[in-house]
Amino acid sequence: MKEALQHLRSIATRTSLGITLGTASCLAKAESGGGGSPDLSSLTNGISMGSTTAAILAVALSLVTVYATLRGAKIVLGVIKG
Repeated sequence: MKEALQHLRSIATRTSLGITLGTASCLAKAESGGGGSPDLSSLTNGISMGSTTAAILAVALSLVTVYATLRGAKIVLGVIKG
């Protein structure tokens, strides 16, 4: 039992150290203004969000249709079986 608690304490120590270092590096990056962040505007300007949104909604609608069909079939089969 003592070994298990020592192992758990070791894991907790490593985890808290990792979280502390990760947070410190994120805060340091935020204070420096993000320095060398890439400019992706040349890539994003070519994308039409209207057609992208329509495609995502079409896929979602087809998944909803399949789900509703399966659910309806399950209800009908339950009524038939009694």
